[in-house]
Formats: sequence, structure tokens, C-alpha cells
Amino acid sequence: MADVPAVDSVSPEKPTPPEENTAQVAPGGGAAPPSAGWSSGTAVAAGVLSVAALSLVALSGYFGYSHWQAERDVRERAEILDAARQGVVNLTTMNFERADEDVQRVLDGAAGEFRVEFEARSKDLVAVMQEARVQSEGEVRQAAIESQSGDSADVIVAVAQKVSNAGGAAEEPRGQRMRVTVQLDDGRYKIVKAGFVQ
Repeated sequence: MADVPAVDSVSPEKPTPPEENTAQVAPGGGAAPPSAGWSSGTAVAAGVLSVAALSLVALSGYFGYSHWQAERDVRERAEILDAARQGVVNLTTMNFERADEDVQRVLDGAAGEFRVEFEARSKDLVAVMQEARVQSEGEVRQAAIESQSGDSADVIVAVAQKVSNAGGAAEEPRGQRMRVTVQLDDGRYKIVKAGFVQ
């Protein structure tokens, strides 16, 4: 019997499996977007920035409004004091040579019942001033808001008044205090009440 050639015992080679494509494929066939974890982090950061920006806008608006309101209050108080000072000067400064003009100046800065009453007495006042040749001059020394409510305020005004007449008598400036109430009328503060304070 013939000898059968020996065959080397070699294990058959196993086919090498193809390399797996680890890239994720999107449903449409393209590459999938980056991981969802990265997207979530970006969204959170964007949200935080948005909240911070809105907070800054809100704070800017608040402080802007507060500043505007403070400026408005300062301006309003200045207008009240100016109206009270000028009203008292008009009431305490009269000259028989220009009595009609002086009376009209008081009326222009007055409103309400005070204006009605002053106008009703103005003719008698002018007649007395001209007959006695009265001259008076008032100078406001101090003024302060006593109280304020809505569009009206009470103001205490310290005034020094000097008076002379036809007899040649001239008084030394006499200090007095007046309380005047001013009220907003057609966009301007005017006197609606006035009287001396003891």
C-alpha cells in the first residue's frame, strides 16, 4: 500500500471580521449630531445667560425709573418753593405809582377762592395805596415746605417788609412769617390761600 504524504495539521484561517463603523448614522443617512449630553450643557448655559441678561435689563429699568422719579420730586419741590416765594414777594411789594400792575401780578400768581376774593378787593386796595402814597417792599429770607399732598402744598415763608407812606414815615424792615398754600393750576403752582403765622 502506497504511503500517503503527510499533511501538515494547520488550523484553517478564520476570516477577519470587518471593522465596525462606530460613527452613528442619522435616520437620513448622514452623520449623527454630537452627543446629546453636549447639547444639553449648551442649552443650560444659554438659559443661564438669558436669565442674567433679563435681570440686568430689569435692574437697569428699575434704577432708571428711580432716578427719574427722584429728579421729578426735586424739580417739583423747587417749583413749589419758587411759587410760594414769588407769591409772597408780590403780596408784600406794592407801589402806589404802579398799583394796578402790582395787583395784577398778584392775581396772575393766584387761583381759586383766594384769587376771587383778592380781585374783589383790588379796587379799594389800589385807591388806598394811591391816596396814602404807600410803598412797600418785601424780601423773602427763608421758605420751607410744611406739608405736601397730591398737587398742593403748604409752605412757610419768612419775609421782611419795609413800608413807607405820604407822611414820610418809613418803617424798618419788619420780619414776619406767612403760611401760603400753593396748588397746581394749568401746569403752574399758584397761591390759593395765604395768611400770617403768629
